Amino acid sequence: MTGLALIVAAARPAAAGDPATILAGNHPDEAAEIVGAAAASPSRPLAMHLTMALRNGAELTRLLADQQNPASSQYRRWLTPDEFTSRFGPTDGDLARVARWLRESGFTVTSADASTREVSFTATVAQAQNAFAVKIAATADGRLYSSTADPAVPADLAPLIESINGLDNLLHSKPAVHRVPKRDSSAHSPDAIVGSIGPFFGPADIYTFYDETPLLNDGIDGSGTGCIAVVEDSNIDEDAANAFNSQFSLPALSAANFSTELVDGTDPGQNADEVETMVDVNYSHAVAPGSSIRIYLGDENTTKSSSAILDAIHAAVREKNSPCSAISISFSFCGVSAGSYRTQNNFFKQAASQGQSVFVAAGDKGAAGLRFSAKQNECVPGTTREVSELAASPYVTAIGGTEFTPVYDIDGSDVGFVSESVWNDDGYAAGGGESKVFKKPAFQKGLIPKDKKRDVPDISFGASPRSPGFFFGSRNGSDEPAVECCEGGTSIGAPAWAGISQLISQQAGAWVGNLNTRIYQLGVENDGATTGIRDVTSGNNSFNGVTGFSAGPGYDKASGWGTVDMGLFVLAYPSP
Repeated sequence: MTGLALIVAAARPAAAGDPATILAGNHPDEAAEIVGAAAASPSRPLAMHLTMALRNGAELTRLLADQQNPASSQYRRWLTPDEFTSRFGPTDGDLARVARWLRESGFTVTSADASTREVSFTATVAQAQNAFAVKIAATADGRLYSSTADPAVPADLAPLIESINGLDNLLHSKPAVHRVPKRDSSAHSPDAIVGSIGPFFGPADIYTFYDETPLLNDGIDGSGTGCIAVVEDSNIDEDAANAFNSQFSLPALSAANFSTELVDGTDPGQNADEVETMVDVNYSHAVAPGSSIRIYLGDENTTKSSSAILDAIHAAVREKNSPCSAISISFSFCGVSAGSYRTQNNFFKQAASQGQSVFVAAGDKGAAGLRFSAKQNECVPGTTREVSELAASPYVTAIGGTEFTPVYDIDGSDVGFVSESVWNDDGYAAGGGESKVFKKPAFQKGLIPKDKKRDVPDISFGASPRSPGFFFGSRNGSDEPAVECCEGGTSIGAPAWAGISQLISQQAGAWVGNLNTRIYQLGVENDGATTGIRDVTSGNNSFNGVTGFSAGPGYDKASGWGTVDMGLFVLAYPSP
């Protein structure tokens, strides 16, 4: 028996007093990555968060279905955050019971809030091990630690508790944007070629390739439909963003159409993830130039939970002061327990009930997905089939990626659509496969009969940083605001699809909520001429030695339903 196995065995003493229930799925699989399995220091302080379970689950499931059913009286009758909390959040009595148990168990409760469904508390490793009947292992240097088994809680409180966070520090986030070295060209054009760089894709090329031009000519630009929330952990270079806008004739960012919310109370400034923020702002703005944009900005240095990105997601969903109608998330996670993903799924249920459309990048490591490496202390490609479980929530639209070789005219501008294949180049590939956490949702039943789990992606968008490669706002060699190339990743598709949802909302005259039910209806009905869905039938997402999935006619786990003809899709979407 290994040292780690010995600790796991020792972690399951018989509970004294009241009967206990194990909270299944509440420790990360990557706990096994902690080599040596030394015991964490008993005096080490821990900051933990307990998320309360939702109430009235069956009622919520019915409501979410009815809100997307044109025949129902609840069709598009969205809740406010306060209404959601009142109907489905914990009662004050249940919150008090859980907080009282934590105090009696020796924890210091620092906050308990029904609107966030969270109880925050602190303790030492020794206190947590005793109360939850676990052992917490650590690396030899003490840098990483994790519970090696699921926590136990009193049986009468177990139905009230969804997950416990803070018994490990393995959770890491990773942006889904990727850059390749710029290439020079002797051609010149203000659109697809900038400063002798190109031809690559700028906003007008997207308008031509994905057929948005007719919508924009008719005034469908995302105006008057709320805002797009982009979830980030780095601030943006606003001057560089406006260099992009100026180059491509987009409205400048100003107080009238752009804002930032510091969800952790502090500004992290511009850090290594700044390019992700830039791409999210550039391409949500490009597709929906009439929509306002709000950055929900978390700070890893002052995070209220274990992740600045999770803080930002929760703030965007719980926003009471003019919430955004679309949310774009271009990050994946590793080192996360199944219980934590189920918690995020319930936040996405809340978003759906409020009419918010949420889009999550499916990831850029193909069918291998991400796993946590203790040795490298970061997310690395997996060695077996994995998906981004954040994107696998049935209440978000998972966005995959494609590559293609555009046809440009003599000025370097795209001339129209060409066939696309699954993105798989330059050491990256579009995420896709079968969830290990979520069951098959109703909208996917019958598509892959042998598959009983949620499949991703749902739909795709251009992603390759080389074919075609996408311009973005940056700073040039003299540190002046400029447009550079090239970026790619499923990070292009998540904000672009958030923009598409704003076009749909403007056309429909209402927020539309989760797009999945209607996307799958149109996918099944797809005749190639009226639904606006362009089937992707070539390519695969094999990666890092992991055999992936191949694209084919109809739905597949490499590209979802394919990509989009915006001019047709936006008009076909509003009602069955």
